[in-house]
Amino acid sequence: MNKKSIFTLSLLFPLLLGCKGKESSSSESNYVVDSTTEVVLEKDKSIDYVIDESVSNENGSMSYEIFVRSYYDSDNDGIGDLNGVTLKLPYLKSMGIKTLWLMPIMPSPTYHGYDVKDYYSIHPDYGTIDDYKNLVKEAEKLNIDIMIDMVLNHCSNKHPYFQESYEDYIYGNTDEDSKADWFNWGTGGGNYNGLQYEANFDTTMPDFNLESQGVRKEIDNIFKFWIQECGTKGFRLDAVLYYYKNTTNKNVWFMNYLMETARQYDENFYMVGECWQSDAILNSYAGSKLNSFFRFGQASGGDLSFINLVKGYGNSSNYSETIERNEKSCKQKNPNYYSSYFLSNHDQDRIAKNFVDITNKAAASLLCLMPGTPFMYYGEEILLKGKRKTSPEDYSDVRRRLPMIWSKNDKTGECKFPESNRQDLNRGNEQVEDGVEDKLNENFSLLKHYQKVINIRNKYPFLKNGKYDDMVSELKTSEKSVLAYKIYLNEEYIIVVHNFSSYAVEVTSPGNEIVDEINTSHLKPKLENNKLSLGAYSTVVMK
Repeated sequence: MNKKSIFTLSLLFPLLLGCKGKESSSSESNYVVDSTTEVVLEKDKSIDYVIDESVSNENGSMSYEIFVRSYYDSDNDGIGDLNGVTLKLPYLKSMGIKTLWLMPIMPSPTYHGYDVKDYYSIHPDYGTIDDYKNLVKEAEKLNIDIMIDMVLNHCSNKHPYFQESYEDYIYGNTDEDSKADWFNWGTGGGNYNGLQYEANFDTTMPDFNLESQGVRKEIDNIFKFWIQECGTKGFRLDAVLYYYKNTTNKNVWFMNYLMETARQYDENFYMVGECWQSDAILNSYAGSKLNSFFRFGQASGGDLSFINLVKGYGNSSNYSETIERNEKSCKQKNPNYYSSYFLSNHDQDRIAKNFVDITNKAAASLLCLMPGTPFMYYGEEILLKGKRKTSPEDYSDVRRRLPMIWSKNDKTGECKFPESNRQDLNRGNEQVEDGVEDKLNENFSLLKHYQKVINIRNKYPFLKNGKYDDMVSELKTSEKSVLAYKIYLNEEYIIVVHNFSSYAVEVTSPGNEIVDEINTSHLKPKLENNKLSLGAYSTVVMK
């Protein structure tokens, strides 16, 4: 259909639909014509998203990050705990989640836990080792893997390791069990009783000397405990860039050592590394034996963030070419590598401030239909808000880790603000009011949108290890906000097309049939005469 005939047809639909579309004055009209592009699409009259109940999370690859302290309180002390997480496993399964990443759960003097003072137990606020083992057991019943934060670059200066090392060092203890070389004494920004020590993050977090054979033996023991005794399926490795600060070859070697150590206890054990650096440096780290790394370049604040793409900044072809280049570079170095994409995490401002509802849905569609193991940050499905304050007296990440909201009216399980000496956000003014239960009862909510897209993702288990090919050029369009790519593995493949424009578009179709559709603007896609028409902020999966 040419533009002239489309325009003629559009005269039949005089009733304006907002600023972007119009339909016939008859209540029985099934079609809408976009007032920007004159693309005509049939209305999707579904009353809610349809979920394929035959699709399971068993072979899925969608992941979910939780700050336990802020998630769900099972014993009414105002603090989230492991038993609270266990209670919410059915919810996570209903979302299609395969892997649950728990931020630090070991004893620590701080609210965030990234300064561990005991590697063999659970923070008393969160419960006990038995509670953790029960969480793992119950998660396995629901096909959910438990992955925990493993902080090996440093520990707390309150850890007995540190005090023992100091004493062994100053007294010259060289016995077999000496810890004198467990830390880097005599250099760095830390000072303990007049003796300097290395501490790259904070003076309360002394860096381990990873060259020490005693430290490596202890790491082996720690891994054995969490993997073999507790049933943990994966580690998120914190701050891998700092193991040997900014020394790529040594860091890669050490990560290989960690992977080999873990695989002694579980041959399928996996690790995801945090390397907050440019794509070029991150790609070089993919040469290690680690399964995956977080892709910070596409996260909030990155040069080519998914957020900017969805908001219409830049050109989709630049994004797609970059993703293809990175994916191929990493898989050439390590054929078993897969990326971990995310929109934001606990170290970044919440993404809710960037979007209105429909663009949040488009971002969810993009994230959940990428190769690898995409990660959601708890609360993203309800638009939980939170950002760091910039005043010097109140500079903290705590507002990026605020309590999950489960219900507007029922406060059962809701946690207190994580840090008592700081102020929470006000409900309704600074923070959302509706919680999970409210959004589960709301048709076409963002939460249900995540359920829908993850459900589609879980139909195609090969996405985890799939390869990525840019297909934007095949659309043959000048539109800069339409993204197309192919994910494939052996003989299996899908083609994904996203329209991040605020209007409907018509492009040359990169595929032969539509097999799944995400009609974010409630308009059905159309495939006709090798032309694909797609509603605003909507997505199709094709073959």
